[in-house]
Amino acid sequence: MTLKTLEGVYPPHVTPFDRRGKIDGEALRELIEFWLDAGLHGLVTCASNGEGPYLTLEERREVISIVLDSVDGRPVIAGVAAPGMREVMRQIRDAVDLGVDAILLTPPFYYTPNNRELLRHYQLILGKFDVPTLLYNVPKFVGYNIDIEIIVKLVEEFDHVIGIKDSSGLFWRISELTRLVGDKISILAGTGDLLLPTLLMGGKGGIVGVSIIAPEMCVKLFNAFKRGDLITARDLQWKLTRINEVIIKRYNQLSAVKEALRLLGKPGGYPRPPSLPLEEAARREIQGVLREVGLCQ
Repeated sequence: MTLKTLEGVYPPHVTPFDRRGKIDGEALRELIEFWLDAGLHGLVTCASNGEGPYLTLEERREVISIVLDSVDGRPVIAGVAAPGMREVMRQIRDAVDLGVDAILLTPPFYYTPNNRELLRHYQLILGKFDVPTLLYNVPKFVGYNIDIEIIVKLVEEFDHVIGIKDSSGLFWRISELTRLVGDKISILAGTGDLLLPTLLMGGKGGIVGVSIIAPEMCVKLFNAFKRGDLITARDLQWKLTRINEVIIKRYNQLSAVKEALRLLGKPGGYPRPPSLPLEEAARREIQGVLREVGLCQ
């Protein structure tokens, strides 16, 4: 498969660890079945919610291999993230060798580059690998937004930049991206509260953490929008925004998403330290939200 565009909803899925911190492959396979049975359009692996920066290269290979073996022909996008360019390139090479369909390219972090440095960073990577690439704007984790001017330049220069996941949570950015490059690449919501607004502005869908917990709800929203049923889409967006506000924003989302999966009877596993399982008050609040939106009793 050579991806030219992406459309739909994709979960940036968790990596389930057992009590010893080892990858639980059987749990991951069970979760993949849960997501695909709900109708999600593909999987994004080893990204932020997958605790990708905590994984060794060997662990990344293990997770990606399990996903590729279980995904039933739907696209697999591998997150790549490291402070330095050499490690990013090593991760890309591994992912391409394993057979992923695209990569999700995280900006450099720890040391914050200026715009000239960031543009050059991307140009060197994209000039070396022609794998379909989604840019990833994620200020929550890297500490800054990618200037839209840089995104426009990269789209103009490299045909294999096929999309962007924008996790800024800023509607004006989604609006500008769809206006400037929405006819060339897939603009994808990166936060669950902007899934419907992104579609309304001309975006193609989302890579959103709420789809890990509520995959069927996300697919129903997408399908309602596609058939022009905006009332149903709106009502579903209200529920997804509520989930997003508590589970993704209020707590450590790595721990909160796995707790939500546990409450739904799914094997999310344990977060990898320094993240810790949530305290009881947080667990009760998450359970209350899941009940409120109709996902559990």
